[in-house]
Amino acid sequence: MSAKPVVVIVDAYAAARHLIPLFWERGYDLVHVQGQSSVPPEYAPSFRPSDFRATLVPTGDGEELLAAVAAHRPVAVLAGAPSGADTADALAEGLGLRTNGTRQSAARRERSLMADALRAAEVRGAGRLLDPGGPEGLTYHLNTVSLDGLHYLTDIWTSRHPAAEEERDPVDGLRLLPCRGPEQDMLAHSAFAVLDALGVHHGPARTRFELTPEGPRPLGAGVGIRGVLPVLARQAIGESQLEWTVDAHVAPERFRMRAGSDYVIRPGALVCH
Repeated sequence: MSAKPVVVIVDAYAAARHLIPLFWERGYDLVHVQGQSSVPPEYAPSFRPSDFRATLVPTGDGEELLAAVAAHRPVAVLAGAPSGADTADALAEGLGLRTNGTRQSAARRERSLMADALRAAEVRGAGRLLDPGGPEGLTYHLNTVSLDGLHYLTDIWTSRHPAAEEERDPVDGLRLLPCRGPEQDMLAHSAFAVLDALGVHHGPARTRFELTPEGPRPLGAGVGIRGVLPVLARQAIGESQLEWTVDAHVAPERFRMRAGSDYVIRPGALVCH
């Protein structure tokens, strides 16, 4: 067995597979925890078991899975795709590693409980989180990575994406915004409040808003690496939620040192898709 330190990724599918070479570059081996008995068909073509030291499949016994993961002595456990969030939080909590914990897992997953948590924290606009539909206008997608409650904004996108359409990738009128500006500053402040209310203290997340005359209205939030936006951001900025996620888990001092700087869009980068 390799002497390299180990990072565990739960459901390393879709865009989360781009984390794999980034951890390799830092000198880490990877163990994959598969959330289902088989790899979902839509992800099977891009999933390579050989990328991992081992793949562990839950049997329904949480203690057995925890023991199997602990045998690899991981330095970090994280969710790849959002589907792995609950399992990753439970494993990291059981191993005493950085985690969002399990106390608010349901609130991060279920919209009614999410709305209750945001209302309890007095997040502006949270009372309308469950409104159906909503006007067709600009939706704002904010990707972040957190470390011990310190939130870093990695990229902000707008799309003409109907508010009712949950967490599908935005495709219509997609545009990357500069980090700073009156709207961006207001949205970032609101996104950080949402993350705090949901107990998101560590790792990647995406928060969605629409702007109303009363201010930002949250449309939802979720943890994990979601969709193609991190990949597009990397092309336009030079780094993305992916690189910051790696820092948060294996290079926390580097994360803290750099977290005071804003992302900058490269000159001539394509910011509309």
